[in-house]
Amino acid sequence: MMNRSEIFYQKLAYLFYAVADVDGKIEEKELDALHKEVIGLWKSLDDGVDEFNTDLSFEIEAVFDWLEENQFSYKDALTEFKDYALEHRILFDDDVKKRIMHTCNALASVYRKVNHQEENILHDLEAFLAKL
Repeated sequence: MMNRSEIFYQKLAYLFYAVADVDGKIEEKELDALHKEVIGLWKSLDDGVDEFNTDLSFEIEAVFDWLEENQFSYKDALTEFKDYALEHRILFDDDVKKRIMHTCNALASVYRKVNHQEENILHDLEAFLAKL
């Protein structure tokens, strides 16, 4: 099992933030969905822990919150993720790509209907991951 770094999880947060914020607002339901995804999908990916012995997957939520507090641009967040992914392709195997799409779809469909902006970012991401 490959242990991914803290930075890997931080960059995932940028991506998930971009998907959640593409429509200009982040709702409580999206935060709940993200938390469920972290617990259900990302916690089991690695055994990695930070210096406080906290599972690295929780970095996703911490960084997501920071991005929201600082009203980070979703476009910049998406670019940040893509740049990292291109430089670290080895970390993005098929399993990770599936998990990424699962979480992005969960965030985009919190309100049962994926809106136009969310649809565009999901298609863009799918194409990007396919080439990765």
